[in-house]
Amino acid sequence: MQLRHLKLAAKFYLPNPPSVSADKGSHMGFSNIQTISCLSPGCCTKEVIMGIQNVKELGITSTKAFPATLKKLKLEGTLLSWSYLDIIAELPNLEVLKLVFNACDGEEWHPNVKGFNRLKLLLIEYNDLKYWKATDDNFPVLERLVLNVCRYLKEIPIEFAEIHTLQLIELTRCLPELGESATRIQKEQEDLGNNPVDVRISNPYDEFDDDEDDDYDYDNDDDDDEENSYVDVAEDNDNEDSDADAAEHDDN
Repeated sequence: MQLRHLKLAAKFYLPNPPSVSADKGSHMGFSNIQTISCLSPGCCTKEVIMGIQNVKELGITSTKAFPATLKKLKLEGTLLSWSYLDIIAELPNLEVLKLVFNACDGEEWHPNVKGFNRLKLLLIEYNDLKYWKATDDNFPVLERLVLNVCRYLKEIPIEFAEIHTLQLIELTRCLPELGESATRIQKEQEDLGNNPVDVRISNPYDEFDDDEDDDYDYDNDDDDDEENSYVDVAEDNDNEDSDADAAEHDDN
């Protein structure tokens, strides 16, 4: 029997796999593993990465090591500085980024680099973001912007109106001012002669009904304890069906 799923509750180190031929870089030992959780970034060596090439779901306990082929990334409870996203923005193939339940810490996000060159979906959920400055260069091909329970954010950067690929802005449990901001972007696109973005608003947030947020079911498709900080990484594999669950969440 060969191990396929390795899920542990605490951080662990994976040793370098044995190789059949060091010259050819042929590795075995971990070749059948498809799921790994709580992997320490300290063991993300070239040998380990080559030895787990069949992994479709990879959980890393820090954001310091990501494969360049990464297409989907969800951060939850990591309390990263918003400025750290400048590093993530440089991932060349990232298409989906979900920032869920205190993924980032702080009130301001000012991207300083031209990045997220392939990002199509950005989800920001349950955080303290209050001021957001960005340009169309920061998200050049963004198609969907989803903001859930952003209780302090009042404005989406008006420069989003210049993102020609933007198709949808979806707001749930956000301030009415944020909805007005989305509408301004929609009107600006019309004035520019572009197809206006579809704006969907549900359950506008009222500062006097904080208790309702306690029952909000934020994006959580993992079985991990909510008190643990983790980075959930899911890579696409068009030839496999086992990543269907992750794809289903992205389509919602």
